[in-house]
Amino acid sequence: MCAINLWAVNAAAFTTEFQRFTTERLGVAPVAEEMSIGSSRVRGSSRVFTLTTRMCDCDSLIGRRADPACEDEISAERWLGWLRELPDHGPHVSRIAVLRAWSPGNDVITPQRSRGIQIGELDETILRAIRDDMLLTLDYPRTR
Repeated sequence: MCAINLWAVNAAAFTTEFQRFTTERLGVAPVAEEMSIGSSRVRGSSRVFTLTTRMCDCDSLIGRRADPACEDEISAERWLGWLRELPDHGPHVSRIAVLRAWSPGNDVITPQRSRGIQIGELDETILRAIRDDMLLTLDYPRTR
């Protein structure tokens, strides 16, 4: 049993450029998953993926609350930079979602709690405060 962070973006945004940027910025490639997130905040057509550096995300920054950083953990600065710069490398990114799930075994994972914020509100405290079975959506300003 292990915690895993499921990420979701618009399927059109899950491009080669998005994958390259993610790998370069975070040091881990996004791995597409066959799961979906059952929430009105995430479109059914969204692409769900993981960014796991080891077997699971139990020891990652996201969801650790006040626990100290682990060795080889992706730093808060790298996470925040990646999230803030996404629209520059994925032109169809208007929202990204992360769901911290405990040993998901179903095809559709439904969060127990959800929260949506604007990308400008995101900081390390919010990343660390994501609890099990909680969905966080980050909205980007429209650029039209």
